[in-house]
Amino acid sequence: MLHRYTSPKIYLTTILKWQLSKLLHRREKTHTRLSTKIQEDLPSGEYALWLGHATLWIKLGETTIAIDPVLGNLPLYRRYSPLPLPKEKLRADIILITHAHYDHYDKASILYLLKQNPKTIIVAPNGFWRYLKGKIDRERCFELEWWESVMLGGLFITLVPSRHWSNRTQIDMNKALWGGYVIQNADHTLYHAGDSAMGEHFKEIKERFDIDEAFLPIGAYRPEPIMRHFHISPLEALQAAKDLTVKTLIPIHYGTFKLADDGLDEPIEWFQELIGTKEYPFDSKILRIGEIYRFKTTSTFKST
Repeated sequence: MLHRYTSPKIYLTTILKWQLSKLLHRREKTHTRLSTKIQEDLPSGEYALWLGHATLWIKLGETTIAIDPVLGNLPLYRRYSPLPLPKEKLRADIILITHAHYDHYDKASILYLLKQNPKTIIVAPNGFWRYLKGKIDRERCFELEWWESVMLGGLFITLVPSRHWSNRTQIDMNKALWGGYVIQNADHTLYHAGDSAMGEHFKEIKERFDIDEAFLPIGAYRPEPIMRHFHISPLEALQAAKDLTVKTLIPIHYGTFKLADDGLDEPIEWFQELIGTKEYPFDSKILRIGEIYRFKTTSTFKST
């Protein structure tokens, strides 16, 4: 599945050189100075709640949405920030999955949430059913193409492109799509980018949607010759927000898992430095893991 939204292939020799370089240099102990705000339960009212990495809980109207829920450790990667509220308190009416990579689609977390609420609906990119067979009834799993939408729980949910790729093994490369989500009702238009490198898709999304809050990734960008094809840096996230003409940028995808050579705290420290030295045509809101964000804008519903 190759097209203009597919990240270019990185040669194995490049990956091996990167890994060899890591072995030859002394490793610093991995830790984070970022604090976590512990919650006792999901809050009331409308909110966005960041649980670390790309995991987001959103309540709009009467509908609760979980995006890329990862509630514990991953294969080969430990969680460095705690889950900010008890696992048994987490429930969702809808689960959105951006792509199949382990740090975005965690099978154990999905199975737990389905057990917590057997009526949960899953929305995922086209081709994702291969990973969900036997885990959820087919009629409760909606697969979307890019720019395709579904109306659920009073919300208009659209899968939008990202410049990335999707797989879990070497034999399922790009068998399913990947992307981000725009979530709308009469009052709000929210965007979660999933994983993405820089690309024209941000401007394409802007042409179709007036975005209030954009949750954009800022971590896992080093080494730059490799990661720039897959992820955006803090500097690129600010440019993406400009391309999207968002009202508020909220950075995510850092401080939880050590996926690349940038440290757990480095992305947000660089982001803070950037927004402190230059004015941007949008607001920025830095959340602590576990911090509740209350929506403050009213949008004009627009979709094409």
